[in-house]
Amino acid sequence: MFKKIQIKRTNTKKIIMAALSASLLFASGCGAVKRELAEPDKDSYVKSAHSLVTVERGDMESSFSISLKGADYEKINYAVDVDTINNGLNDGNLVFDGCYVSLGQYVHKGDLLASYTDKKLDKEIKDYEDKMTENNNLIEHYQELMNIDPDKDYSEEISSIRGNNEVIALYIEEAEKKRDNYRIYAKEDGTISFVYDKMSEYLGYIWEYTGSGKYIIIAESTGENIFSATTEEEYDFKVGDVYEAVSSLNKYRMVVTSVEKTGGATKVSFVPEDENLPLSPDSTFILEVKRPVKKDVVYVNYKAIRYTDDSNAFVYVVDEDGYRHAVMVTIGDRIDANVIILDGLNGGEEVSID
Repeated sequence: MFKKIQIKRTNTKKIIMAALSASLLFASGCGAVKRELAEPDKDSYVKSAHSLVTVERGDMESSFSISLKGADYEKINYAVDVDTINNGLNDGNLVFDGCYVSLGQYVHKGDLLASYTDKKLDKEIKDYEDKMTENNNLIEHYQELMNIDPDKDYSEEISSIRGNNEVIALYIEEAEKKRDNYRIYAKEDGTISFVYDKMSEYLGYIWEYTGSGKYIIIAESTGENIFSATTEEEYDFKVGDVYEAVSSLNKYRMVVTSVEKTGGATKVSFVPEDENLPLSPDSTFILEVKRPVKKDVVYVNYKAIRYTDDSNAFVYVVDEDGYRHAVMVTIGDRIDANVIILDGLNGGEEVSID
């Protein structure tokens, strides 16, 4: 906690004497020696209020955070034409069959993710299939007639019917492709990373979209469950160590799989400790890393550290009477908001941060 020292003033006579002393010093010219860090003369200075912090001494615990992101993944978006879907539902031509996946679910290539039924296409395909069945029955009939009477030859009729069936098969194939426009299949193995969950609530209608055109109702992320982070922290990550990572939904135990040092940075890769855990590769996780405890150190808020023109560090120690004294210090690492003091302070001192 910062503390404020009350403002007190010396008597008027002392102030006048301080001003006279300053005038004499100025009159002495450039030959005067500059003492930047000299202890001020208490009788010649006016005390003022300062914001203070206490220099601490003891065991120092600290941590830092890194952000894990998926490596080498691809995001596949599955979109539908909003007007076509909504108009088809309004006209009664479309029926929403359902969404068969949820967020975080692992799917395989070819799995059906969501579907609508187009009644017109279903009827069209059924009519084609009925016609093909009728033609096949007719072919069998001609073949039976030729078996009964070898003098009869219906080869041309049979050939014509088979040609007609080939055309019908093309129509059915084309209609099936149209029907697949209303069915979403997984294009690759991966993890479901987005689902328009109100699709089921709205019975297939798509209301939340900007403008007209396509709207993504499902997204899938492919790739390995490998997550990596790069940090400039001097920390000894080791392969096999386990850390806890946090997402917006849950906590996960992550295992270090590789550590690569490049210049002053370290790239660390992780995988879930549970190999069967389906994590979306495009998710982001925050991993909190505890630094080793530093035993019996002196440390202070970094705002207390000041520097001379030749880059030597010092602090202003405030005594019990409210006067500041410049004290030279040797500093070590800065950890979070604190700087370790290697020499110059013992702990317990009150220092100014303003």
